[in-house]
Amino acid sequence: MKNYYFKIILYLFILNIANTSFAKENVATKESPNRFTLTNGYFESSSNSNEGMAYFPMSVYETYDWIFRKLSLDTYGIGRFLSLLTTGIFQYYYFNTTYIDVPFHEFGHATRYRSYGINNITYYVDDNHSDPANSFFEMVIKRANYPNQGASTQGFLPNPNPTALNTYSLISTAGGMNNEILLSKLIAERIYDRGGSVPDFFFYLKDRLSPYDYVNLNPTEVTGGDPQKIESKYSNMGKNITRTNMSDGYLFSLVASGSFYSMIFGDLKYLWNGDQNVKTLEFFGISLPDFYQYINSKGLSMESVIHFRATKNLNFGFSYEAIYLGDNYNQFTPDFRYNWDIGSGFFTNFIIKPQMIIGYGNSNTDLGGSILTELEGKYLGLFLKYTNYNTNTLYGERNIPLITQPNEILGGIFSNLL
Repeated sequence: MKNYYFKIILYLFILNIANTSFAKENVATKESPNRFTLTNGYFESSSNSNEGMAYFPMSVYETYDWIFRKLSLDTYGIGRFLSLLTTGIFQYYYFNTTYIDVPFHEFGHATRYRSYGINNITYYVDDNHSDPANSFFEMVIKRANYPNQGASTQGFLPNPNPTALNTYSLISTAGGMNNEILLSKLIAERIYDRGGSVPDFFFYLKDRLSPYDYVNLNPTEVTGGDPQKIESKYSNMGKNITRTNMSDGYLFSLVASGSFYSMIFGDLKYLWNGDQNVKTLEFFGISLPDFYQYINSKGLSMESVIHFRATKNLNFGFSYEAIYLGDNYNQFTPDFRYNWDIGSGFFTNFIIKPQMIIGYGNSNTDLGGSILTELEGKYLGLFLKYTNYNTNTLYGERNIPLITQPNEILGGIFSNLL
């Protein structure tokens, strides 16, 4: 069964290669590159890679962008308006919720369960928790029968002691909403690195607002939902953190983020002149900051991210994440990205992006980091990423595949959609 779902993804990948092999470059306006990626991170049970699995929803987003470029009515203003309105409604109220946002939310629960060595995971793909799925990809496919419905994930945590169980349970419960915020961040980072397209705004907005909407649901309408569980588990830890606090943080992090306004500006520009390329707004090479709220065992954190474009090939990034409600903890993440032009052969560019993660709290320093390399050609590319997770850091807690194995190697191939 698992091979069946992987074959479906492989078929989509080959189809994208066939399409791009005969594509012509748009000489009027250089298109922002979109990719479809295959990676070992898709082997859910063996890799349990949260960051690896994120390549799939991002591939779907970018393939959608590519299709929109081919089908949108861009010649006249009324055509652009109808194209934008139609895709916005379709993405926000059906496509993202049904196939991407909710399934990746549920995967966020599952991957945190597995990080503690729990493998008996069951997804339920519908509101009534009656239709099970044994894998993320099976859940995605079955969701076609349950448009816009909720879903759930079941796993059984170890019970070393009540305190540890409460912590494990909070991390697993928070994994869903944290994964939705992760997707929004990946969209913003991709737009900064490679550029974006008109539909990105609606994917980004849905991923941002889904956690906000969830914590604002009336508890009488959703009994035992994630926000109520998280609030209760924080209370068990002696932390006075409420759903109102979560709601305020989610709303602030959206309206204060530069990428939110970059995408709005990009879509308005499209309505004005038909240019579908979306770029991050920058002033003197410095991007407007982005903000992201996460739920952690240490408390609620706010991450701020900023970039500096030194040259067209070199940029620097820096993020600072701090617990603002809960324990005292700070995390610093510097990185840089360099793109070498290596000639006119099959591979034309070599990209490297090292990143260091430094966490500090209770007089202890926690270190981790990663290095990403990419070889990119016109149609195909390869990537390899090594990550050293530290489960004591905020980043590590949310993404480590297994708490007893801090090292991860991701690799794969991607097709550029031209």
